[in-house]
Amino acid sequence: MLYFVIPLMSAKAANNWEMVSTLFNRTLWSCYNQTDPDFKIIVACHEIPKLTHEYDDRVEFIQVSEKDAPIPTNQDEKMIDKGYKTHALAMRLRELGGGFAMMVDADDLVSSHLAEYVNSHPQENGFYVKTGYVYFVGDDYMKVLPKFSSGSACIVKYAVEDLPEAYPEVMTANCDDNPWIIRKRHGGVVPACEEQGRPLKPLPFKAAVYVLGTGDNHSLYGKTTKYQTKMREILEMFIAKRKIKGKLKAEFSVDWL
Repeated sequence: MLYFVIPLMSAKAANNWEMVSTLFNRTLWSCYNQTDPDFKIIVACHEIPKLTHEYDDRVEFIQVSEKDAPIPTNQDEKMIDKGYKTHALAMRLRELGGGFAMMVDADDLVSSHLAEYVNSHPQENGFYVKTGYVYFVGDDYMKVLPKFSSGSACIVKYAVEDLPEAYPEVMTANCDDNPWIIRKRHGGVVPACEEQGRPLKPLPFKAAVYVLGTGDNHSLYGKTTKYQTKMREILEMFIAKRKIKGKLKAEFSVDWL
C-alpha cells in the first residue's frame, strides 16, 4: 500500500483560505485518482476544508487542536506548525504498521500511476521524483522540471521503528537534524536514506507537479514573488510548454481547465 500524507495549514494562518482550499482539493483529487486502488490518504489539519469531490474511507483527516498546535503568526511558527502536523501523520503511519509513504505538499499534484508503480516494487526502499513538472497557477500549460525540487518528491518505505510513537517535548520545524527521516526537510530525505544504507531509486516517469503562484507555500513564504518570477523567466527561455490536455490532464487529474 502507498500512503499519501498531507499537512495542511490552518484557515486562520492562510493569506487566502479560499485559494488554499481550492488547491488542496486539486491535490487531494490527484492523490485519489490512482490506477491502483491500494492506497490511503491522510491529512493533518486544524479545519477540514469544504471538499469538492466525494471520497471513501481511504481518505482520513486528523484534526489537531489549537491548544496542542497553536495557530502560527509568523514564518518560523508556520514551519513549526507544519512540523507538528508531519509528526502527527508519522505517528498515525506507525499505528497503521508503516509502509510506503509520500509526503505531499497541499498544493502539488501527483501522477495517477504512483500507487501502481510503488505497489509493484515492494522490495525497494523507496523512490524519489527525479524529473517532474512545474505549473504556475492560472496557466493552461506545464513545463518539465529536470531537477525536481518540491516537498512532494520522496516515497520512503517506513518500518514501525522508523516512525515516532509520541510527540517530542519541544516541537520543531522539519529539519535535517531531526532523527526521524520523515521529519527531515524534503531535500534531506534522499541523502539521509543513502547514509542509512537504504538508498531511494529515481522514479522512471514524471511523477509530480510543483505548483507555484499560490501565495501560501510554506517554504517560499516571504520570498515567493522574487523566486517564482525568476524561475518563470528561466523556464520561459529554455523549456517548451506542455499544454494541459489529453493524457497529461488525465494523469494529474486536472478537472478545472
